[in-house]
Amino acid sequence: MRKLIEWLKSLFGAGKPAEQNSLKAAVAKGPKKTVAAKAVSKPAKVTKAQLNKLTKAQLEEKGREIGLELDKRKKKAVLVDEVYAQIK
Repeated sequence: MRKLIEWLKSLFGAGKPAEQNSLKAAVAKGPKKTVAAKAVSKPAKVTKAQLNKLTKAQLEEKGREIGLELDKRKKKAVLVDEVYAQIK
C-alpha cells in the first residue's frame, strides 16, 4: 500500500522536495542545444522473400524508414507489395 501511495505522489508531482528542487533547477537552465543530423538513405536491396519473413509490425517499421505510412489492418501480402513497390 505504501508503494502505491508513493507512486501516486510521484505521479502527481508531490514527490520529495529535493527532487522537485533539482527538477526546477534543470528547467531553469533550459534544454541542451544539440543538433543531430538525420541522414536519409535508401536501405540495402531487399527482396520480396525477405519482406515476407517480416511481421506486420516490422513491415510497418520498414515502411516508416523509407517514408511510407502503412495500415496494419491490411493483409500482410498487400503490405509487402506496397513496401516492395516503394523500395524499387
